Amino acid sequence: MKRSKSQAVYKFLPRTWISERDDNGVAVTAQITHWSYKEMKGIYEDFIENEIKRQIKLFGDRGGDITSFDIRDGVHSFVVVEPNCIDEVPDILGKISPLVFYCSSCGKVIEKKKASDVDRGTWWCTNPDCKKHSVKQLQMIYACECGYAQPVKIPYVKGVHDFIYRPNQSNERFKMFYMSGNSERSAELSIPCPTCGKRLLPDNANSGKNYKAFTLCIINLVDHRSGEFYKKGIEAQKAIVAMWFGKMTQNEYEQILDNVELAFSDQFRPDAKRQEAENQVRGLIALGLLNEADFETAVAGIMSKSNSGNISIERFAAACDDICRQFVNQNPVAYKEWLNHYSFKLMQYNTVKYAKRIISLQDSIDRQIEMEFIESPQDIYDWHNKLGIRNMQVSCDIQIINCTYGYSRIVADPKNNKNPNWPQLKLNAYDKNKEGTANLVYGAKLDTEGILFEIDQAKIIEWLRDNNIIREEQVPDLHDELAVKRWFAENVHGDLISMFGEIEGDEAITKNVFGLLHSMSHAFIQATGEISGLSSNSLTEIIFVETSSIFIYSQTSQGVPLGALSGMAEMRYEYFLRRVFEDTKNCIFDPVCTERDDTACHACLIIPEISCNHFNAGLGRKYMYSIEGGQSPKIGFWEM
Repeated sequence: MKRSKSQAVYKFLPRTWISERDDNGVAVTAQITHWSYKEMKGIYEDFIENEIKRQIKLFGDRGGDITSFDIRDGVHSFVVVEPNCIDEVPDILGKISPLVFYCSSCGKVIEKKKASDVDRGTWWCTNPDCKKHSVKQLQMIYACECGYAQPVKIPYVKGVHDFIYRPNQSNERFKMFYMSGNSERSAELSIPCPTCGKRLLPDNANSGKNYKAFTLCIINLVDHRSGEFYKKGIEAQKAIVAMWFGKMTQNEYEQILDNVELAFSDQFRPDAKRQEAENQVRGLIALGLLNEADFETAVAGIMSKSNSGNISIERFAAACDDICRQFVNQNPVAYKEWLNHYSFKLMQYNTVKYAKRIISLQDSIDRQIEMEFIESPQDIYDWHNKLGIRNMQVSCDIQIINCTYGYSRIVADPKNNKNPNWPQLKLNAYDKNKEGTANLVYGAKLDTEGILFEIDQAKIIEWLRDNNIIREEQVPDLHDELAVKRWFAENVHGDLISMFGEIEGDEAITKNVFGLLHSMSHAFIQATGEISGLSSNSLTEIIFVETSSIFIYSQTSQGVPLGALSGMAEMRYEYFLRRVFEDTKNCIFDPVCTERDDTACHACLIIPEISCNHFNAGLGRKYMYSIEGGQSPKIGFWEM
């Protein structure tokens, strides 16, 4: 059977069980054993590896077991691979599992020794009193939080070989039966976990809880210059942050990208420039063209002139340190970790924001007026003001790298593993590469288009204040863009946001800002799916909490050639904004949904897990609407 690469990364991963129909239409469960793979090219592994290590560390910080991984700095621990895609050669291999079968008519159970023993005759009952074509596979496995999993097996009872299974009786689902003399007795299907000792009951092999894949969606640096720039390390990271704070223009950044090696060379360092200036001045003095007393003034003048065309990275790195001076002085180690994460998110944001081909908000307005869908731009500006959208654009030719680096079983978040008798939740690594030097990360590239929504940070701060999440004295000058950005950088801790679950309660600002952006993102996805014709599981999100931005994009190959998103943004954007506000306000399960603490359910904000990078955590209509009797926040962002 053929499947897309993106499907493979989400579903057909090593050590998971899948169910498909064979050539005869029989439902068969198999375990994926391995991929035929090749190393993915055209990506910047350091860029991806740093984020994988950060996410794994967060899992460990939340109480999970990460001993399968090596996340030390400076160690190349991961290699991203993709299917080989060689004609007539299978890319993904598996074997039939479990090997226990039962007759749905008489209940007789058989067990094969190996997968190759399963043939057409397997599906015919061997009971001489039955002989029906009614044999089914017992599609159940054992799984444990410690990472262990195995297919179900016939229970061991000394001297007994004939068992009966009755799946349609719920109280007998975890038992098999055998005859002892004239009496029927039962044997439990439970087993002790051979790794941690926990008592395990079998579950459906396809149950989502048996395999929780940890997948990152990362925007690839398609411009090789950006990749080479980012490889330069901490000074490059500081320069990216400086640009976000307005200390470097886009033109200056482009100039540096065109001259990466020169920008990071010693030629433009202050010491080298001063030495050169001093040599020039001494030459002038030797010629009698300058007095010795004017030495320092002349040197300063030469250095000042040379700064006008200076592409040295050092001055932009210094600007970043100056903006973050308090952070630098308080904890230099934490500052370095923050830079690593913050610049990583900004690099992806910049790739989307400054895509080579965009459809701007003005392009959208002009098109809708031309098509007579709106009478005036004010219709859209009013909706933007109400919804807190500062800007919208369609970014085309964006490349997303979906990469799965590990998996857990039963639950995804160590914090949800609350029973003290349960084993520690383990994040399991995939196999090593052929050289044995790095763990495999299973990846797929996706060329797509998406809509970037930039949410008004000043309005978010006002919303936090109005809901008493922050005090009046904490509010910066909301008319000063730099002050607002600095406040966000200092108070909204995006490095604490992971895919694993809720943000801790003592991070009230981060929790509420992320909850707002995440809930808005799902509202945008729901409306986009309805209007564009794409299903909700064809769309997904990347949230840049650092810039308070949301990127909604198509994760299927069908959405891009059809221009589903760009078409909606160009011709039906005002209608989209109206639908977002009106459709999300009410839920068909109200008042039950509004009475929930999170004010979110599958009928309003929860979307398929394949479309959400955060396991639908932290959602709530309460963030956008003022819900009477609801918990904090009391005032909705869209109803201020």
